[in-house]
Amino acid sequence: MENANLTIDLNALYKNAKYINDNTNGGLIATVKNNAYNFGLKESVETFYKAGVRNFATTSIRDAIFIRNLYKDVMILSLNPCIEFETLKEHKISCVLPTLSFLKNNLENMKDISWHLEWAGLMRRSGCTSQNELIEIIKLAKENNIKLDGIWMHFSYADEFDQNNTYEKEKELWFDILEQAIKIHKFNYIHAQNSASYARDSKFKNHTHVRIGISLYGCPPYSKCDLSNNHYGLTLSAKVVAINHLKKNESIGYSSSFIANEDTKVAIINLGYGDGLIRKRVNGFDVEINSTRYPLVSMMMSHTVAIVDDKVNVGDTVYFYSKSIPVYEFTQKGVGTNSEQISPLNYDSLDVKYIPCNY
Repeated sequence: MENANLTIDLNALYKNAKYINDNTNGGLIATVKNNAYNFGLKESVETFYKAGVRNFATTSIRDAIFIRNLYKDVMILSLNPCIEFETLKEHKISCVLPTLSFLKNNLENMKDISWHLEWAGLMRRSGCTSQNELIEIIKLAKENNIKLDGIWMHFSYADEFDQNNTYEKEKELWFDILEQAIKIHKFNYIHAQNSASYARDSKFKNHTHVRIGISLYGCPPYSKCDLSNNHYGLTLSAKVVAINHLKKNESIGYSSSFIANEDTKVAIINLGYGDGLIRKRVNGFDVEINSTRYPLVSMMMSHTVAIVDDKVNVGDTVYFYSKSIPVYEFTQKGVGTNSEQISPLNYDSLDVKYIPCNY
């Protein structure tokens, strides 16, 4: 019996990237952190490049170097602060400038590197936190010939539609900060919008780029997002390896995780949490077999169990994710974010196949 399969259609990634890049006049910064959201760094970057993308962002210096070795004519931004200054210079990697203290502590080593000044916003993950700090950074950098090439932030509420309209408040604060910053310095890269912000507002005025992650991979960033230009290309499938007939009150799985309340036919499927399927994807949610949905009821390291009917047989293909049962359906049902479901998928235990880009 073959392993469970992960199939990625690179044509979908190409279409998503080309649409956004074309509609921002080449202003797409493709976020490819964490193995390109676990779609494969090399395959994703090459596909995005083919679609015209010339700007990439990641949290890993190792990955930034990998991208640089692929292409010499792209901008690569490290989204994490980095003090490996010679590495940044050697590989022409741009980097975030998070705080005034970072600038003061590393002033002499920061020359000949492209820096993107970071505003913390409500995310508060990194970045300066006051207008005074931001203005002082700009002035000190200019005085010391530090190349401030960009300015950016990340919206923490863009995928929320809360009663307080927090995203609108985030935007208002950012626009005020940006207005003050561009009065005293010209930036070549101004980027704040993630997938959700771009889907809601298109590219902001006075912004040169959008920095997009999950939308590039075919997963809409919120439940009512327009899907007319969304192309989905991830399939996770396995096989029915056995059929069991449980009598009433008989159980299956670790610690009798499922107990039949009547005579029940169940399918044993060769995919489990060891293959990277998150536990929350199982109980109460479906798989698709022969174009019909069946409920999952138990999970093991290498197997899952679904209640089935007489139409299901050993050897049938079981779809956990596909175009007709996409990852984002379960995001909207509360299983976990798109990236939470995709990131754990195990490339070592799954048979991974890429459908090549034909464009």
